[in-house]
Amino acid sequence: MSSSLPLLLLTIPTRLTSSSENLNMPGLSSLDLHKAWLLLPLTILCWLGGHLFANAFSFFSLAAVGFVVTPLTLLIPSWRPWMLASALLSMISVLLGTLLG
Repeated sequence: MSSSLPLLLLTIPTRLTSSSENLNMPGLSSLDLHKAWLLLPLTILCWLGGHLFANAFSFFSLAAVGFVVTPLTLLIPSWRPWMLASALLSMISVLLGTLLG
């Protein structure tokens, strides 16, 4: 439960007045919430891509890519038609990994 606390603190607005919108703050705090939510799945996808090139292929690794790509399809509006395809990729990969592995 304590591991979700830092993520919760990053998403809670610190100032509730409209004057705080005019401040230019460097770093991650200058990102709007939509772009900040993209950081975690993209970081995991980059790490997962490096991990997949270093190790052998399995259906569970393909399912992991599908599990990471599915939230990205929700966060990027032009990718939303691909949400069902990425969810099906995850489901079929888990089933094949369970049956064949």
